[in-house]
Amino acid sequence: MEGKTILITGANSGIGFATARNLSEQGCHIILVCRNEKRGEEARQNIIDTTGNREIELLVADLSSQQDIRRLAEQVEEHYSKIDVLINNAGGVFGQYQVSEDGFEMTFAVNYLAPFLLSHLLLDKLKVSGSGRIINIASVMQDKNFNPDDAINQTSSSYSGMQAYKTAKTAVLMMTYYMGKRLADSGITVNALHPGFIYTPQATRMSPKLFRPLMKLFSKNPEQGAARPVYLAASSEVKGVTGEFFKDNKTERTSPVSYNEELQKILYTKSMQWTGLKTDDFTEYEWIR
Repeated sequence: MEGKTILITGANSGIGFATARNLSEQGCHIILVCRNEKRGEEARQNIIDTTGNREIELLVADLSSQQDIRRLAEQVEEHYSKIDVLINNAGGVFGQYQVSEDGFEMTFAVNYLAPFLLSHLLLDKLKVSGSGRIINIASVMQDKNFNPDDAINQTSSSYSGMQAYKTAKTAVLMMTYYMGKRLADSGITVNALHPGFIYTPQATRMSPKLFRPLMKLFSKNPEQGAARPVYLAASSEVKGVTGEFFKDNKTERTSPVSYNEELQKILYTKSMQWTGLKTDDFTEYEWIR
């Protein structure tokens, strides 16, 4: 992996930080994408100090903002010749109904629309790599039924944070499968993974108080969770593997609705509209014509 350029979103803490530190130990050039500049710089310096790898850079972006995502992509376009691996790690669960500056429910905006938009904007840089990899952090929490319009038409009165999370992660799986098939001949692979349940203060706050004392005992730590994205980013075993969901470094089936090709296409078409992408921008990719 030495010399590979890897961009990781949500990289100043948790799985993102642990993944960045592990891959930096393998000699990779790491681009940390963080929302908070101070915390991002602290994470960058920590990785440099502990690994001795100075090829660690920081880009600041709020991934709930499509304007920020576009600005981030422009910075990558200007400063980097290629991206070998894109790890869409940033995400969150929100206990209260919130709306992004673009008018989307926040869970859907951060967990799904952000990786959808960023992945498309960086396709050219991934293609230059010759073997670019897109890695999406998904979950075993998935919807049995899925309606793309329901994902953006949630209201404060009917809002459930965990249901919104399941919907967003199901959308991530559908995006993974759809792009995996359509990019099959491009040299770019697209896969998703479940990192395991990771103990974080946010996850604790979202859980019933009765279970909180037990959560830390039975949860994985960020280092254990990072083993999954590191495997998909670095292992030769998954070279050429695309359109799959991994759990414990093995492929696993997901909810039946996630494989519905008609729904995948509908979601994809609507996502292009929601993110303001135009097919003309990607005419060189046969799968998008």
